Amino acid sequence: MTETLTRDTVAGSDREADYLQRARSIAPLIRQEAAAIEEGRTITKPVADALVELGLHGMLIPEELGGGGLLPSEGMRVFEEITKSDASTGWAWMASEWGTAGVVGYLDPAVTKELMSKDEPFIVAGQLLPRYPGVQVEGGYIIDGKYSFASGSDHATWVGAGFFVADEQGNPILGENGQPQARIALLPKNQVEFEKNWDVWGLAGTGSNDYTITKQFVPAEYTTPTFGGTPTRSETMYKLTNELAGGLPHAPIALGIATRALEIVASITAGKTRPTYTVPVGDAEIFRIDFARREANLQAARLYCYEVTKAAEAAVNSGQAVTPEHIARVSQMLSWVHEVAADVVTFAHRWGGSQSIGRKSTLGRFVRDMNVATQHLLVDPIMLVNAAGGSAPDLRRSRSLIRDSGPIMRFRSGRAFGRGRVFRPARGRPTSVRGTRPWGITRAISATWSSTCSNFSSATVYSGPGRSRR
Repeated sequence: MTETLTRDTVAGSDREADYLQRARSIAPLIRQEAAAIEEGRTITKPVADALVELGLHGMLIPEELGGGGLLPSEGMRVFEEITKSDASTGWAWMASEWGTAGVVGYLDPAVTKELMSKDEPFIVAGQLLPRYPGVQVEGGYIIDGKYSFASGSDHATWVGAGFFVADEQGNPILGENGQPQARIALLPKNQVEFEKNWDVWGLAGTGSNDYTITKQFVPAEYTTPTFGGTPTRSETMYKLTNELAGGLPHAPIALGIATRALEIVASITAGKTRPTYTVPVGDAEIFRIDFARREANLQAARLYCYEVTKAAEAAVNSGQAVTPEHIARVSQMLSWVHEVAADVVTFAHRWGGSQSIGRKSTLGRFVRDMNVATQHLLVDPIMLVNAAGGSAPDLRRSRSLIRDSGPIMRFRSGRAFGRGRVFRPARGRPTSVRGTRPWGITRAISATWSSTCSNFSSATVYSGPGRSRR
């Protein structure tokens, strides 16, 4: 059974196989550098350079722009592969690669061409969800604020900063739909002041530092919508919409961590003896039954992760619009995958014995990394509640809330996104979300959406590895 853990991922296309092989080719380097990455709190230069030289930075960028053109589901498998070598590397690279590819699809084509034609690679890092007001002025916005969790920023060339469009007094300027307008500003890195203050005990090597932007003017053409909006490109990632695609790449990070942890504990216990055991620990029934359960759960979580993603890809590529059901499935998948992965890693820690508690042990590092990955806003257990359409009483009251054939809900409860944005589709049928903004996701920790709008600077909304539970 342990062979299923180390078996190579089967690629769905030649293009995917190519990038998976690139990821495997630098696995020895990443594993060699992993301790230094954790100690230095950032990806080391040899690894950062290799990611660029092998084209892994840029694998999700459209081919027309010189990138690899991978589908989101294909890129996710490559993230998982890299994460098995080192979670900090996988996370930091994922954050900047996914964010870079995301903004490319919404920029004016002329701006994109300019950015992609520079000598240095176009790599974006930063806190992209709206945190501060961006004062609207002629031709653009004034961005001013202190941001956090800029994973991968040490090796980025541009910095993103989420903001909501505001007047000179900082009051939100509402859009045509009556809601605040959230956008992402892009600034050259030299216009941003970084603090080297990322000091945590898990995912320590992601370089997720704080940064300050002081009254910088950003031309409107160097901003993109955070939610909704009309893409300027037609690739699959942009058809999926920001609402659905934003959290997807977190799942393969969790899967990669759990897979590596299970591989390590299988190796540790293979010949490990304990005074109270008559056989090696790896041969003991008490270990094997729990190992089999965790391994099965991990396989199931991986299958569901990619099934949900590929189903959404197939839908949009056949001309269908993203529906609230698609988004609910993704929310469910993200939270559940992290629960499964955390359980697997806890099992590995428990059976790893002294080899899981050493500060510099590989298993110990993956245990710490997993426990930080579960703290992200987008994988909060509340997402399971939101995905189900509401609480248990809602489930009991709604006789048609759950369908037989798989869609997670019909949204009759009117709570597609939980405590914030409320959708009420007619007769319970799913509706397209293009052009809408599920604010419940972006302000999941705030008490109400209205309080978030009135005091956005205190809202805890961000895209880094850890989060406060204020």
